[in-house]
Amino acid sequence: MQLQLRISGSVLLPDNDQWQFRFQIESASSDRLYIISQNKRRRHWACNCPGWKRHRHCKHLEALGLPGNEQPCEVNIIKT
Repeated sequence: MQLQLRISGSVLLPDNDQWQFRFQIESASSDRLYIISQNKRRRHWACNCPGWKRHRHCKHLEALGLPGNEQPCEVNIIKT
């Protein structure tokens, strides 16, 4: 699966050993910030919100058009 992802107003973060293409997003319902990133080895996208941690699916990934459930997905990121 190949997607084009436009992110605006997000803070881009440096890669680490396990995750790449990391960026922060704001919660729609609170003042929390969540980090969305791609796993370098398995190529799936994840979020550090409680929904993803518990169910491997969350509204933040869904809002960006990214699959949950640890499905690999390649994305062309465009920072606007």
